[in-house]
Amino acid sequence: MPDVFTAGVEPGGLTNSQEIRILLCYMLDTVGKPIHRDAVTEIVTAGGMANYFDTEDAIQDLVRLQHLVESEDRMLATTVTGAQIGQSLGVRVPYTLRERSVKAALHLLKRREIERDNKVDIQPLEEGGYGVTCTVQDRGRDLLSVTLRVSDQWQAQQIKEQFLTDPALLYRSNLAVLTGDAGLRRAGTELVIKL
Repeated sequence: MPDVFTAGVEPGGLTNSQEIRILLCYMLDTVGKPIHRDAVTEIVTAGGMANYFDTEDAIQDLVRLQHLVESEDRMLATTVTGAQIGQSLGVRVPYTLRERSVKAALHLLKRREIERDNKVDIQPLEEGGYGVTCTVQDRGRDLLSVTLRVSDQWQAQQIKEQFLTDPALLYRSNLAVLTGDAGLRRAGTELVIKL
């Protein structure tokens, strides 16, 4: 039976509260942007870098010691001393964990930016299935909107996830096809669009 205090921590993960606090300061300082408290916990725990309870305790300690500041909407950022801890003591945490935490945080911030700047609307249809509308925006204005009818919720979610991975690809590929700038090649059952 796994120890409750190490449950969810992958081999090489952190169980020492001081190292967890250093990792948090390092990650937030390196990213340089505030991140929601729940997202910080999710990054560290979903990656198996530390236990949920240890991570929450570390965040609470860092806020109490004023190494992190937490806004009313639960966004966390380093203070000057928190940044110094991350920069000077970061080497005490294994490089792989530092790299994974920063990559995960940057990925999360990028995804949030994409979700803020682009829209996906999934609506059940009276005749069955779902309508999925993907809208590419620039500065709050719609550049392209595509609506598809799909058979089930699973397919609608797949389209949403794929679209939010790279919304600009939908715009670029449609523009290239519609303007004749795309090179099309049919190879058996494969259609290749060269942008």
